Amino acid sequence: MTNVPHHHHLPPGERLRRIGIASWSIIGISIVVAITVWLLIRIQIIFPPLVLALLVIYLLNPPITRLVNRGVPRPVAAVGVFVAALGVLVLLVIALFPLLSNQIEQFADDWPRFRDQLRQTVEDTSRDLEDRLNIEIDTAPVTCLLSDEPEADGVDCSEVTRGLREAVTGQTERITDIGITLLEAALVFVIAPLLALYLLIDLPHLQRDLLNIFPASHRAEAADVGSKLGRAVGGFFRGQLLVAFIVGLLSAAGFRLIGLPFWLVIGAIAGFFNLIPLVGPFIGGAVGFFVGTISGGIGLGIKAAIVELIVQQVDNHLISPQVMRRTVQLHPATVMLALLAGGTVAGFWGVLLGVPAVAVGKIVIGHLYATRILGEETSPYARASTPLAPPARTEETSPDP
Repeated sequence: MTNVPHHHHLPPGERLRRIGIASWSIIGISIVVAITVWLLIRIQIIFPPLVLALLVIYLLNPPITRLVNRGVPRPVAAVGVFVAALGVLVLLVIALFPLLSNQIEQFADDWPRFRDQLRQTVEDTSRDLEDRLNIEIDTAPVTCLLSDEPEADGVDCSEVTRGLREAVTGQTERITDIGITLLEAALVFVIAPLLALYLLIDLPHLQRDLLNIFPASHRAEAADVGSKLGRAVGGFFRGQLLVAFIVGLLSAAGFRLIGLPFWLVIGAIAGFFNLIPLVGPFIGGAVGFFVGTISGGIGLGIKAAIVELIVQQVDNHLISPQVMRRTVQLHPATVMLALLAGGTVAGFWGVLLGVPAVAVGKIVIGHLYATRILGEETSPYARASTPLAPPARTEETSPDP
């Protein structure tokens, strides 16, 4: 039975009343969201484990749900899928570790040559800019930093290195903060999977408890909106992981074909940063160009940039648009604005979560507009015989938390 909107049956006075109610509702929701964002920024230490745990949940809940639908008890299915995923990750690390280790050892062996080439490139570039622009560029700090000689280009490096040493000493507190941050990151990768496992086991009960917060007359509507939000956010995270994997694989393969050193590491960097929509290939291209120029000259650097440009075009025109269209349904311009706004509000985590946050806002506001102003019945459960939550089986058949 199709849902037929009946907003054209509403008299003008009723529509005006609905607009007023919806406007005040949106104002109230905006205030609540602003307060929530402020509180989350104050306790942003919970973001890393929570975001990683949600990512694990969105990845593993679909196979767990399929096992539960086949009669496997949820705790057994959750633990089994979790252990299997952990095993696959360990095997992947074991398989890639020798290659990564070789590239790291190669970098350590080649570092003196790279250092000299980098110093020479800096000097040549500065001289060229001085000739072209008629300006003077002081390259002494970089030259001394990359040189083992006590004197470089007529400059006493002892004075320069002393200044650099004092600058580093002045940043001791920041270095300590970096060490603490690394320790916190290690704890995140321990706490987040455990948190995800507990949530995966109790997910149906948590969903039911969350629905019980709403009045009985609105639980079906809340379940419908929650399902849409889960599909959008879960689809976004799963899609971005798939896109990041494809971008990293294509980048590494392209760098390998042109003979770029450390091709696997640079490809992994490009893939990782592609978790931020539309940004990853640019970072991978910059790193590839830098390493290629230092190791093999400007020609290899340009080849690396071209490889990443091709990967970017494939990503921007074939891969990411499909993910955005099928999950968050946002225009690329809206995605870029969401990234900028998220980065301004909450830094890295704002950039990472800005797009799904905008998608959530779009779904909620669209639902309120359709149901409260236009009078449409958009929920598939709105015409149910009793205004209760969806049947119990939807707790297990729902593809997303």
